[in-house]
Amino acid sequence: MKKILALIFLIGIFFVTSPAFAITYVEDFEAPFPAWESAWLGANSNLQNFYGIGQGRGNNPDGLWIDDGDGSEIGDTVEILFNSSFGASLTSLALDIAGYTPAHLKIYDMSNALILDEQVTLTYGAQTDPGVYANYSVTSANGISKFVLTQDGGGQIEGNTGIDNVVVDSGSTPVPEPATMLLLGSGLIGLWGARKKFKK
Repeated sequence: MKKILALIFLIGIFFVTSPAFAITYVEDFEAPFPAWESAWLGANSNLQNFYGIGQGRGNNPDGLWIDDGDGSEIGDTVEILFNSSFGASLTSLALDIAGYTPAHLKIYDMSNALILDEQVTLTYGAQTDPGVYANYSVTSANGISKFVLTQDGGGQIEGNTGIDNVVVDSGSTPVPEPATMLLLGSGLIGLWGARKKFKK
């Protein structure tokens, strides 16, 4: 019985003290296009290539000309939405932007609260390798639902805004609830009892 209780105690300590850990995803658009479309960013958002699905990178050798796939370009707000379950797991987002037209970058958490609102620096740097980008980053306690580029006084964002080095932290180790630990302990005691019965 002492051995079983010691085992239960050790398992409980392991679960209670197991640190939460984040999974970091990086999309640097270095793989030949259109490989990124089936990787984590393409699979978990509505982000598209300005040149079309399955197409090449155009005159951006280092990143992606951004498009949200809504079919509108002139006078449009570009809204990149993360899939809800993926977005809910995000604790941080960082991305590089090479702007060619005045715009604001806005990032929202899962409750649609604005958590970042910054003017995009016009670097005009997406046509070189390496490119010239400005970095933007944010953290969130309740996930990240989307990032949005809005125009400042006209101009076309899609096809005139390059992104690169999109990095997110996602997920954590679940910590068992007390009821889970009680169930685990009961199961181990039951196994011990069954073993003792069969020994007799």
